[in-house]
Amino acid sequence: MPKGNPRPVQTERFKQGWFKPQGEIPPGEKLASKILGVRVTEPIDAAVRALPEPSAWLRRVIGEAARRELLGQSQGGTVSESATPPPPPDSPPLRAAPSPKSGAKAKSTRRKK
Repeated sequence: MPKGNPRPVQTERFKQGWFKPQGEIPPGEKLASKILGVRVTEPIDAAVRALPEPSAWLRRVIGEAARRELLGQSQGGTVSESATPPPPPDSPPLRAAPSPKSGAKAKSTRRKK
């Protein structure tokens, strides 16, 4: 027998208690459904957490860097002349993963006794 509330209701008062994103979201854009998280060094962590709105600052800085370095957009928001954006600085080139042979078993890395 199922447990829980068979007819759950989210009232307006309940919805008002939801977290609201810090800062401004650019018009016509929406937040991704998945969270993007990274670990940083302790001094950077302390500095970012000391900000009044750390999530808004991180969203702005990551967005600006991604537009400039990954999407090839200049500060004015226009696309640059090159069709493919340059790789991020000091990043190794991406390599395609080797495709497994069809029907072949993967070799075991276990030692035989």
